Amino acid sequence: MNSVRVLVAVAAVLLVVSAANAKEIGINTVYDSVRQGETDWFYEYISSSSFDVYLIWNNPSNSLTLTLYSPDGSVYGPFRDSSDGVVDGKIALTVENAERGVWYFRVYGERVSGVQHYSLTVL
Repeated sequence: MNSVRVLVAVAAVLLVVSAANAKEIGINTVYDSVRQGETDWFYEYISSSSFDVYLIWNNPSNSLTLTLYSPDGSVYGPFRDSSDGVVDGKIALTVENAERGVWYFRVYGERVSGVQHYSLTVL
């Protein structure tokens, strides 16, 4: 039982340290890139009860994942390109009954050949 508590504590510390390096999305869209195994963090203050998130990249043979973290610490995802049943280099989500506050968005290069450029939009 103690080892489980230690693992949970370590995971919480890693999340806090990684999220501390997050970049604000700002105007609604950010353009960035990842390599195999890289993680990018972004954040956005959400004031509405619902919002849309779009992660788009141009090479569907590469695999990116998107994970959302709500202000209360709930984790949504990871979502993959195939989450909607179509492999097309896009992840489109609608979050309803959203908690107001700062949300974090994690983009991970799960399987990437070279460098994969992408856009992340939060509306």
